[in-house]
Amino acid sequence: MLTLVVLAALLAPLLAKHGPSEQPFRAEVFAAPSRTYWLGVDGVGRDEWTRLLYGARASLSIALGATVIAIGCGTLLGAAAGTWLGLFDAAVSHVVDFLLAFPSILLGLVALTVMPPSPTSVAVAVGVASLPTVARQVRAAFLSEGAKDYVLAAKSIGAGRWRVAAVEILPNCAGLILALTALTLGGAVLEAAGLSFLGLTGQPGVAEWGMMLREDMSAFRIAPWLCIAPGVAIAWTVLGFNLISDGLQQRRR
Repeated sequence: MLTLVVLAALLAPLLAKHGPSEQPFRAEVFAAPSRTYWLGVDGVGRDEWTRLLYGARASLSIALGATVIAIGCGTLLGAAAGTWLGLFDAAVSHVVDFLLAFPSILLGLVALTVMPPSPTSVAVAVGVASLPTVARQVRAAFLSEGAKDYVLAAKSIGAGRWRVAAVEILPNCAGLILALTALTLGGAVLEAAGLSFLGLTGQPGVAEWGMMLREDMSAFRIAPWLCIAPGVAIAWTVLGFNLISDGLQQRRR
């Protein structure tokens, strides 16, 4: 499933006949899908198939950036909290619990209030909103692994706290981190589309799935296919990432 999405993003210039902002069908607005335009024409004469392909690039780029932030910072913070017990762990746990009390989309909106609207800002906002979940899961994994015999054996021969965390515990948490990465990617695609739907990318007309839904929503009654195409693309991509995450979690067991 994800191979199709990735290939669509990478091969968009080859698969599309026009640019994402070109308006070659201005005389045929809201035209239904046909052999000429496979997914129809939007309200300003742009080819929906072309915009869907380039939208895969934008959506995956935002999701990838958000995931790098969430997994990188969340793993570091969770590992530090699970290793450095005491006041630091308590402080991190309270902050994470506080952030988890709010919907991630709300955290994303709050993050965007201090940044100019742009795809990069959306990626940062989604990454920050996803960070608490990753930090909590990694912290719990480090605490669980820290009580096992191989960790106690490493400590008994004089291994330092950070060496134990980096050399002994972290490799044994790799399966969890991979599963969290796939799950975070799926969630990031969905949340980025939600924020773009609210118009927070700062670039009206950009070929991004959430923005496509926003622009075509007003024409749903006369041209429903314009909303169905990006909606199915979002659902397809999120489902693919979630299935990969489930498979990785089952392998860990």
